[in-house]
Amino acid sequence: MKKKLVAPTILTLSVMLVLAACGNEGSKGTSSPEASPKNGDAVAASKDKEFTIRVGNWFMDDRPYQQEFKKSIEEGYKKLYPKAKIQWDITLGSSYFDKLKAQFASDSAPDVVFYQKKDWFKAGNFMDVSNEPWVSRLTDVGKKNPAVYYDGKLFGAPLGSTPNGGVWYNADMFKELGLKAPTTLQEFIDVCEKLKAAGKTPIALGFKDSWTVPLFFSMWLESYGFATDPLFGKKVYDGGIQLDDPTIQAVFKNFQKFKESGYFNKNALSIDWPASGQLFASGDAAMIVQGPYMPGTNKDNIQKGGFKSFQIGYFPLMDDKGNTAIQLGTNASLAINSKTKLVEESKALFNLITTQDVMGPWLAGEGSLSYIKDIQVKFADPAMDTMKQYVDKKSYPYRLDDFVPASVMSALSDLTTKVVSGAPFNAADLKAAKDALEKDKAAVIVPPTN
Repeated sequence: MKKKLVAPTILTLSVMLVLAACGNEGSKGTSSPEASPKNGDAVAASKDKEFTIRVGNWFMDDRPYQQEFKKSIEEGYKKLYPKAKIQWDITLGSSYFDKLKAQFASDSAPDVVFYQKKDWFKAGNFMDVSNEPWVSRLTDVGKKNPAVYYDGKLFGAPLGSTPNGGVWYNADMFKELGLKAPTTLQEFIDVCEKLKAAGKTPIALGFKDSWTVPLFFSMWLESYGFATDPLFGKKVYDGGIQLDDPTIQAVFKNFQKFKESGYFNKNALSIDWPASGQLFASGDAAMIVQGPYMPGTNKDNIQKGGFKSFQIGYFPLMDDKGNTAIQLGTNASLAINSKTKLVEESKALFNLITTQDVMGPWLAGEGSLSYIKDIQVKFADPAMDTMKQYVDKKSYPYRLDDFVPASVMSALSDLTTKVVSGAPFNAADLKAAKDALEKDKAAVIVPPTN
């Protein structure tokens, strides 16, 4: 997950963002990058050239839809450049971004880069693509997306508008135990109590993978902060809301309550995200807090583990009064290294990646919508329709980490981990986050909020 503070009224999720992603230069609705005169000329001029083009990525693991994404890119590029080779520079997880930063510093970064956030723009790492023909196919939302738009210029393509997720539950288990998806915090607690009494782990966590910590924290904070105040993040940045505000404290108090009540797996801090997914797929855990890729991932986990199949359900995290807000983020964007020596070849690969045949199935696997008008995304699992209903009800394009430096999110994540380890929450522990905001505030690229 991957953003503007005041979202337009959403009639349906597909109407709101017009399901799109980023395609070939100069074409409308076609899946062939060769249809573009400009790109076609570039390809024709060097079709027999032998070269290796590097692509940086952090999410391309062994899940079927990820491998199909990789395969379709390779096969499509081979048609354009028969003698070319794609070298995948894949580092799974958040360490990829530290590696990428070091590569740019040493002029050794990949030619084409998948990325998150906008920290790269000031450093001039990415090529300005504002005048590329495909830009006209971006929705208005996509053109001004803060993940790609900076200082009046476009530095990449946002690949998917992704609801950040929520709580996915074993609907068959819920039915057997006479449980319904909760709509208030107390109902959520009651459900956890009944699951625990039935001998099930209510919620599976895999906090060994550090990125899962701010994911869970942010989802809960969105319903406490943004659901009732769409300017919550901007107010934190401006100082109108402090990082020890009662709304933020409430999230930590919830983590403490759930930990003390035994609603998390005991090994929450020592297993990674795939292991937590196995707990859920096996039926040992009834719920898991993850992104919209969970239905497809769970189906794959069940098949690989030989577990009994079950229908998955969805509900968002809520505040004390039952308010919910789902953040629509840009999980991944695509850019070209400003210093690449393979300019036309990189543009051709960029265009190929962002076509219907390549991008459509991947977005469906990610549980994402698109920012380009001619890429359609079809979801197979009915749980995704449930999530869309909540998005239609209330969603926002920002979350807290769009308004605070990374050091603040690190401090909040560390505190979340501490509480889940069993340490009692103390409001004084939020001082580290407050100090980080004061120290690193200048590093924040504040998104527009109007």
